[in-house]
Amino acid sequence: MKYKWFSTFFLIILLKSQLISAQEIQRPAIWGIAKMTFLVSDFQLARDYYGKYLGFDEAFSYPSDLGKVRSFKVSDRQFLEFVVDKQAKEKKRLVSISFETENVEQMRQYLKSKGQIVPEKTLVDGAGNEIFTVTDLSGNQIEFIDLKANGLHRKSKGKYLSKHRISERIHHAGIYAKNIIDNDPFYAGILGFKELVRYPEDKSVSPTILYLGIADCIENIEHYSPNDENVSHPCFLVDDMQETIYTLKERMGAESIGKPGIGKGKRWIMNMWNSDKTRVEFTEAHCVR
Repeated sequence: MKYKWFSTFFLIILLKSQLISAQEIQRPAIWGIAKMTFLVSDFQLARDYYGKYLGFDEAFSYPSDLGKVRSFKVSDRQFLEFVVDKQAKEKKRLVSISFETENVEQMRQYLKSKGQIVPEKTLVDGAGNEIFTVTDLSGNQIEFIDLKANGLHRKSKGKYLSKHRISERIHHAGIYAKNIIDNDPFYAGILGFKELVRYPEDKSVSPTILYLGIADCIENIEHYSPNDENVSHPCFLVDDMQETIYTLKERMGAESIGKPGIGKGKRWIMNMWNSDKTRVEFTEAHCVR
């Protein structure tokens, strides 16, 4: 009987200890969208479209499990990256979206404490950054990254910032959602992203467009119907849509320019696609005036 009592007492203490430990783990800050990585059918396509046409400098390359990664620089803290897959057109082209955090291990422990399936430990990627990856409810690979001072991304600070680049910031990331739902249990429930724009506004109707703001900064993600796994895209912030259109017209060559329109947020937006049918979007920061 004594042994039974002691075992029960020990189990209660252990469970309490685990509960307190889980409660103590705080979500570290998420400082924004660090990079988006896509499959591309050929590196030359990436160089022609994102380099020559959109004006981003190719900064460096590094190895990964999928093959060589080539990184194009949007700003000192944001990058577009590409991995060759000759069947890219027939596949889901978003490889991952990376959110920057300064404590990757704490983020891993925090997600684990919330019941999220996480890897056993963080890794150092081929560029020298600490990372780990989880999968959201729609099967997207979500990477958390600490851009280390000795990693290739941070070491490129002040370099590869072409004066010809069409934008200096990824405003938001469009991410495929199998089902667009209010109070998404991963982004809203665990990561604490906040609803910014919902369409329709009527909460009795399922949303077809949902913008969720990253809690610690002003960048955001967008879930958008139709439910196409290749809806995922970077949206670039521009000061003047008309000047953007004219700049792209001057560079156009064999590429094509999208048709501008006014989005649900009452701002000018424009969508375009490269020859792999991977999308890019542009938006102004202000409402139509």
